[in-house]
Amino acid sequence: MSSARTFANLFRMGHCAPTVMRTLGETYAPGEDWLVTLSAGMPGGIGNTGHECGAVTSSLVMLGLRYGLRDVDDGLPIIFDRSHTLCQRFLDRRKTLQCEEIRGDDRFPRHCIPPIVAAPGLFSEVVAGDHRDSIATDARRAHACMYSHMTQNCFHCAQAVFLRLQDGTEQPQELMDATSAFIGGTAFMGLTCSAFTAGVMALGLSRGEVENSVPRVVRMLAMMTFGGNALRADVNKFNPSLMRGYRLSRWFAHEFGSTQCQAITQSDFGTASGVEDYVRNARITSCVAIADKVAAKVERMLSAE
Repeated sequence: MSSARTFANLFRMGHCAPTVMRTLGETYAPGEDWLVTLSAGMPGGIGNTGHECGAVTSSLVMLGLRYGLRDVDDGLPIIFDRSHTLCQRFLDRRKTLQCEEIRGDDRFPRHCIPPIVAAPGLFSEVVAGDHRDSIATDARRAHACMYSHMTQNCFHCAQAVFLRLQDGTEQPQELMDATSAFIGGTAFMGLTCSAFTAGVMALGLSRGEVENSVPRVVRMLAMMTFGGNALRADVNKFNPSLMRGYRLSRWFAHEFGSTQCQAITQSDFGTASGVEDYVRNARITSCVAIADKVAAKVERMLSAE
């Protein structure tokens, strides 16, 4: 997949997650523009929190759209194998998944450009390969037990938020598929809470606009470089979604103490003991409540505008 195309999209859009989503969509989901607005609040590390890079999260959404939860191998949907492979290969190249660590103290986001431009090629590698060995044997068993537990309780962190926003009515299958990797802090890796991630996605999907202007993006980059407020709402059409996501993150961290799944659940889903502890203490009840509260907060935010 052409790096030149991704670079051109970056200079028309200006933010990481929508740029990667646009480029992937042009090849794998042409005409599905809703995917770009779904990713509108993901730049800056999911709602500008500095956590998972938007090049990663958009790729995970597209993996979900492609595989969903349909095909299961040895107790786990294959989206888990693909998601772990993508994250591990990104880590091998960038040494971190975290936006704030990639960007460092840059004003002009020069360290962000290489992972954005490389993301579609990395995605293509993951799609083309067989990655059933991407999760260590013991971790795979733990993930399979956790997935079984969640399935028995009819709960999926991200999908629960979208279902709650529609009062439990059926959502488009494409949306359910696109969010399928966001469970247990991304494929049970304990990263950013997947209910919170879904809230950021829902805000983007409901209110997101799409930037498509080289001059406006150049102006935004100049503002970044020289210390202006480059996240002002009128500077880039993705900025309002990004800031809505950030406001949601502030509320979420105050409400639950962290935006990170493992910190909130106090459970390591990569170990049998961690999963056993989660199940034994019925922590899924708390996760269901978190998803409900995120959906309610998103509704309040949307109705206040």
